[in-house]
Amino acid sequence: MQLRTRIGVLAATVLLAVTVIAPGASAVAPTTQVGSHLVDMEIGSEGEHVAALQASLRALKMYRGEIDGKYGWETAVSVMALKKWLGVDRSWEFGAWDWWHLTDLPDHGIPERPDEPDRIEVDLGRQLLFLVLDGEVAQIVHTSTGGGYTYWSERNQRYARGTTPRGDFTLRWFRNGWQTDSTTGWTVYDYWAFTDFYGIHGYPSVPSYAASHGCVRVNTWEADALQEHFYVGMPIHIWDVAPDIEPPPAPALPVAFS
Repeated sequence: MQLRTRIGVLAATVLLAVTVIAPGASAVAPTTQVGSHLVDMEIGSEGEHVAALQASLRALKMYRGEIDGKYGWETAVSVMALKKWLGVDRSWEFGAWDWWHLTDLPDHGIPERPDEPDRIEVDLGRQLLFLVLDGEVAQIVHTSTGGGYTYWSERNQRYARGTTPRGDFTLRWFRNGWQTDSTTGWTVYDYWAFTDFYGIHGYPSVPSYAASHGCVRVNTWEADALQEHFYVGMPIHIWDVAPDIEPPPAPALPVAFS
């Protein structure tokens, strides 16, 4: 079974934005404001329609900024996370008709792990990180992981391939703030290692596609938010397609009741 979406997005928040077009009628251009929210939004947009979007994204666990009606990078990154989750074309803008996506939301698509109520799930296919706390999705974070390209490794003095390891790990150790590797010169923020060479960290550039040398990049403000919940020993699972997890076996009945 998939972990189900549990959100509080009110239908009114979305439906105020939408005018249904009767069959055969002329459609309203997407850039025309209808009701209070049906407008195109991008970085620099302001107003009640942006605030409504921010509130919806917060309810979806994708937005952690202020609901201030200002479409900045934090809002744009949350929109990117939404579009990745939905499997639609990735962009930093929220189109007028994107409101319709909020009326039919899919499952998160991550496996249930009853024995791990607190954990991290990294979906390489959709380039998303899911923070699960007490068995519930607490944060959905836009990420950029290993791009699969070849690069020269200063540490190993050979060519290496930028891939993110798949499998089951735990967070091993943490380095707070900005850290610069003395060998490679790479600078990362709030680094959480899950292997000897790879970790989750904040970074100035987190594009819409897989672009790292193998680490799991998040935006710096997301790294700050995650730091409050991460801990050494926390399980982390990294996969391309969500694995099917077998439910734990039922406890054996005592002989007297079998």
